[in-house]
Amino acid sequence: MPSEEDTTQTEQRLSMVACPVGATVNQYTPPLSVIPRDTHITGMSSFTNCVSLFDPEVTSGELLIDVQRPAYSCRDLLELGSTRAEVIWNTGETSTLFQTRTSLQISNTTIAVTYSGTVESGKFQGATAVRTLTYLDVDLFECFSSSGIQGMSGVTTLTLLGLP
Repeated sequence: MPSEEDTTQTEQRLSMVACPVGATVNQYTPPLSVIPRDTHITGMSSFTNCVSLFDPEVTSGELLIDVQRPAYSCRDLLELGSTRAEVIWNTGETSTLFQTRTSLQISNTTIAVTYSGTVESGKFQGATAVRTLTYLDVDLFECFSSSGIQGMSGVTTLTLLGLP
């Protein structure tokens, strides 16, 4: 039978958060094209309707994007990669995610991206983190035009699961 101390440690390590509804938007400066260029990417993912099994105060979160990518092009939208990102919860607490990205072009206008990894630090540290983004109405043929792709938007989800 676990002691009271063992039970407390287990409860602190358990985490389960599901954010099934969210929106995401990215802007590219300069716009993406087939020609690799140093690109400033800004944007935000907002997670709403979050349910946390062990912390009911967590109901929403935001992930802000502000990165400079050297030699970035449309081709990079579908490449594998890894990234760190910080989720700021409605409680003011943060979770730093370290995740690997995989992308898939589903149709001429839809790109699905899955990020999987862990919560590296902060709230829910040690939990497995899965984030999905589905960019809608993306015209990849714009990569070949003079205007390029100025931005993308779509829907997103976030799930965190931690077990002792």
